[in-house]
Amino acid sequence: MGLESTKQLANELLLEKYEPILVIKLRRIPPVEELHAFANKIQEDFKYPTLVLPGELETTVELVSICKTKISEVEDLRKEVFKCIENLDKEVDEIEKSKPLKRAKDLLDGKKN
Repeated sequence: MGLESTKQLANELLLEKYEPILVIKLRRIPPVEELHAFANKIQEDFKYPTLVLPGELETTVELVSICKTKISEVEDLRKEVFKCIENLDKEVDEIEKSKPLKRAKDLLDGKKN
Protein backbone atom coordinates (compact mmCIF):
# COMPACT_ATOMS: atom_id res chain seq x y z
CA MET A 1 0.00 0.00 0.00
CA GLY A 2 1.49 3.33 -1.08
CA LEU A 3 1.59 6.58 0.89
CA GLU A 4 -1.20 8.20 -1.15
CA SER A 5 -3.60 5.29 -0.67
CA THR A 6 -2.78 5.26 3.08
CA LYS A 7 -3.56 8.99 3.31
CA GLN A 8 -6.82 8.49 1.41
CA LEU A 9 -7.83 5.61 3.70
CA ALA A 10 -6.98 7.68 6.81
CA ASN A 11 -9.04 10.61 5.51
CA GLU A 12 -12.02 8.35 4.83
CA LEU A 13 -11.81 6.95 8.35
CA LEU A 14 -11.63 10.45 9.82
CA LEU A 15 -14.64 11.60 7.82
CA GLU A 16 -16.53 8.55 9.00
CA LYS A 17 -15.64 9.10 12.67
CA TYR A 18 -15.64 12.91 12.94
CA GLU A 19 -18.40 15.40 12.27
CA PRO A 20 -17.78 19.10 11.57
CA ILE A 21 -19.86 21.60 13.58
CA LEU A 22 -19.89 25.35 13.16
CA VAL A 23 -19.65 26.92 16.63
CA ILE A 24 -20.50 30.61 16.90
CA LYS A 25 -19.88 32.37 20.19
CA LEU A 26 -21.72 35.68 20.48
CA ARG A 27 -20.84 38.50 22.81
CA ARG A 28 -24.42 39.69 23.02
CA ILE A 29 -27.45 37.77 24.24
CA PRO A 30 -30.22 38.18 21.67
CA PRO A 31 -33.85 37.24 22.32
CA VAL A 32 -34.52 33.53 21.86
CA GLU A 33 -36.55 33.99 18.66
CA GLU A 34 -33.73 36.00 17.08
CA LEU A 35 -31.21 33.38 18.18
CA HIS A 36 -33.30 30.58 16.62
CA ALA A 37 -33.61 32.47 13.33
CA PHE A 38 -29.90 33.31 13.25
CA ALA A 39 -28.80 29.71 13.94
CA ASN A 40 -31.19 28.31 11.34
CA LYS A 41 -30.10 30.84 8.70
CA ILE A 42 -26.41 30.11 9.28
CA GLN A 43 -27.03 26.36 9.13
CA GLU A 44 -28.96 26.70 5.85
CA ASP A 45 -26.33 28.99 4.31
CA PHE A 46 -23.22 27.02 5.28
CA LYS A 47 -24.68 23.47 5.40
CA TYR A 48 -22.98 22.63 8.73
CA PRO A 49 -24.74 21.70 11.93
CA THR A 50 -24.53 24.97 13.87
CA LEU A 51 -24.33 25.71 17.57
CA VAL A 52 -24.67 29.33 18.72
CA LEU A 53 -23.50 30.19 22.24
CA PRO A 54 -24.53 33.67 23.41
CA GLY A 55 -23.11 35.66 26.32
CA GLU A 56 -19.42 35.00 25.64
CA LEU A 57 -16.59 37.46 26.29
CA GLU A 58 -16.00 37.92 22.58
CA THR A 59 -17.63 36.91 19.29
CA THR A 60 -15.84 34.06 17.51
CA VAL A 61 -16.63 31.56 14.76
CA GLU A 62 -14.96 28.16 14.63
CA LEU A 63 -15.44 25.02 12.60
CA VAL A 64 -14.73 22.17 14.98
CA SER A 65 -14.82 18.44 14.53
CA ILE A 66 -16.38 16.24 17.12
CA CYS A 67 -15.71 12.56 17.43
CA LYS A 68 -18.81 10.44 17.07
CA THR A 69 -17.97 8.30 20.09
CA LYS A 70 -20.82 9.84 22.07
CA ILE A 71 -24.05 10.22 20.15
CA SER A 72 -25.35 13.72 20.71
CA GLU A 73 -27.42 15.64 18.24
CA VAL A 74 -26.49 19.25 17.60
CA GLU A 75 -30.20 20.10 17.54
CA ASP A 76 -30.54 18.76 21.10
CA LEU A 77 -27.62 20.94 22.21
CA ARG A 78 -29.19 23.97 20.50
CA LYS A 79 -32.50 23.33 22.28
CA GLU A 80 -30.69 23.19 25.63
CA VAL A 81 -28.93 26.51 24.92
CA PHE A 82 -32.23 28.16 23.93
CA LYS A 83 -33.91 26.74 27.05
CA CYS A 84 -31.16 28.20 29.25
CA ILE A 85 -31.55 31.60 27.58
CA GLU A 86 -35.32 31.54 28.07
CA ASN A 87 -34.80 30.76 31.77
CA LEU A 88 -32.29 33.62 32.08
CA ASP A 89 -34.73 35.98 30.34
CA LYS A 90 -37.45 35.01 32.81
CA GLU A 91 -35.12 35.53 35.78
CA VAL A 92 -34.09 38.97 34.52
CA ASP A 93 -37.75 39.93 33.99
CA GLU A 94 -38.63 38.83 37.53
CA ILE A 95 -35.73 40.80 39.02
CA GLU A 96 -36.67 43.91 37.05
CA LYS A 97 -40.31 43.60 38.11
CA SER A 98 -39.38 43.28 41.78
CA LYS A 99 -37.28 46.47 41.79
CA PRO A 100 -39.28 49.56 42.70
CA LEU A 101 -38.93 52.27 40.06
CA LYS A 102 -37.48 55.52 41.32
CA ARG A 103 -38.55 58.88 40.03
CA ALA A 104 -35.95 61.45 38.96
CA LYS A 105 -37.06 63.72 41.85
CA ASP A 106 -36.40 60.91 44.36
CA LEU A 107 -32.96 60.30 42.92
CA LEU A 108 -32.08 64.00 43.07
CA ASP A 109 -33.41 64.29 46.63
CA GLY A 110 -31.26 61.29 47.58
CA LYS A 111 -28.12 63.03 46.28
CA LYS A 112 -28.80 66.08 48.44
CA ASN A 113 -28.96 64.03 51.63
